[in-house]
Parts: sequence; C-alpha cells; structure tokens
Amino acid sequence: MLALFGTQPQASGVALRRLNMAQIILTGSGTWNLPADWNDADNVIEIYGPGGNGATSGSTSFSGGGGGGGGYLRAVNVPLKASDVAGYVTDKTYNTGTGQSGVLWSGLQGDTEGSPNYGPLLVGGGGFNASNDAGGNGGQGFSTINNISYTTIARTGGKGGNGRASTTAAGGGGGGSSGPDGVGGAGGTNTSTLGTTGRGGGGGNGGTAGSSTSATGGTAGTGAGAGGTGGAANTSGSAGGAGTSVYSGGGGGGAGDGTSGTSGGAGGLYGGGGGGSGSATSSVGGAGAAGIIIITYTPLITSNGNFFFIF
Repeated sequence: MLALFGTQPQASGVALRRLNMAQIILTGSGTWNLPADWNDADNVIEIYGPGGNGATSGSTSFSGGGGGGGGYLRAVNVPLKASDVAGYVTDKTYNTGTGQSGVLWSGLQGDTEGSPNYGPLLVGGGGFNASNDAGGNGGQGFSTINNISYTTIARTGGKGGNGRASTTAAGGGGGGSSGPDGVGGAGGTNTSTLGTTGRGGGGGNGGTAGSSTSATGGTAGTGAGAGGTGGAANTSGSAGGAGTSVYSGGGGGGAGDGTSGTSGGAGGLYGGGGGGSGSATSSVGGAGAAGIIIITYTPLITSNGNFFFIF
C-alpha cells in the first residue's frame, strides 16, 4: 500500500478515480476474490467460452462432426461490489473449461451451491461437443445478476461442420470462437465432393467459414486465429490458429479418411472447436480449446483525512 499526502483535507471514505487500468486474467478454475479497489462504475468483463470436442467415430460407417466454437460475452460496469453487499454475489467461482470435458460454459458463478442465488452470473457459453457425424452448436454468452443483464456484446461461436455417413469419409471442421468483432466462422461440412479429405475449421472473431468442398480453413477475423486445414487421406487435420491481439481461436481441421491413426485438429486458443475424426476405428476427434476470462477496471483510490491510499 502506498500512502501519499493530499493537498487538501478530504472527507473520510471519499472515492477518487485513477487513470491506470488494472487487468486480471483467469484461466482454469477456482475462486476469484474481488479486489479491494474494485470499481463498480468503471469495469469491463470479457469471457470467451471453451470450444467443443470433435466427435470420435470409432466406426468405419461414418466420420465425426466438428465441435462448436465458444461464445463471447462483454459486460460493462458490472456492480459486483454492490451485489456482494446485497448478498447476490458472495462466492465468485469460475471455470474456463478444458476442451469441454463436459463443461458447457466459461464464466463467473455467484454465491454458494444450494443457496437461492446460486448460478452463473456472467457466461461466455461453451461450444457443444459433436455427436457422431453431427457437428456441435456454437456457444452463446449471457449475463444476469438479480435478473439484471449487463451485457453489451454477446456473440455465438461457429457451428461445427458435419461428418458424413460413408465408409470413406473424412471429418468435419471445428467452429471458430466468437469475439468482440463478430461470430465464429462455421466449420466445413463433409459433402460427397472430395469426401476423403478433412474439412477446414472456421476462423475466429468474425472470420470466414471453413470450406465444405476442400481442406481450406476459414480466414481469421481481426486479431484472431484462422481455421485449421483438413487432412488428406490418412492424414490428421491441423490445429486452429491461436488469437493474437484478441483471444478468439480458430477451429481445428477435420481428419482425413484412412486406416491409420489420424486425429482431427485441436481447436485454437481460446475457444476453438476441435475437428472431427475420419471414418476409421483408429481415428479420433480433436479437442476443443479452453476458454478465458479477462477483467479490466479502473482502481479506486480511497482517502482518509489527509492521506490517500492507493491499493
């Protein structure tokens, strides 16, 4: 704690504003303690949901669909401190998912389990896992505290591309993660054209869809990851690209058909969906990428008499 003398006396507890921004990044899972200098009037919370897993066919009769891309949420001036005092947000647990693993959301959750106020507060919805040859849907972000929404942007992740019912079929591409500038690009769907070649993953943050007639992945939106390339016969799909200036990852490319042990490409960080497997018992779907939470706020300076305390 840094103490500075003020030039004029100030009433005890007067709150002032500092220009420096603080940023907190949460990954994995745990409990987040609200900082003492949290500012209810000047904050932004961004949440990128995790991507869904590409399906593992485990069969020679169809190929796997791609996992859906994670959703995006931007919430502004969320009154976490006031809500904490009112008893709506007393336990801020979070989970950003780990390639889906059954987790369908990424965000903050309030109060303790079993209480009336327990439940998700701010969510960047996770992309859904693909099921057999059907691609997973993209996730959708939302926010609510005491039935009030603080959402300014909520976008949907790209849908995973479908596989195909055939003994010589390649996997669908994973959906791209959505972001501040746009929805995630859809993964390419396997059609009969070039059916043994995996389809491309969708690009992140308003990127384009993966191709449904070739292995080409979708282009990336601003600062995001591009979609991975689908694999040729007996070749794995490539991973989706990771975000650069934003956190939206591209979807993984689908695995090519063949008898060798291939896999769909993994989703790109953060929130890219995994590519689907080929129609072979030894081919596996790619893992969706985990999500991430970014919290930015202007810390408050509180004063007490002639001293200003900077947290």
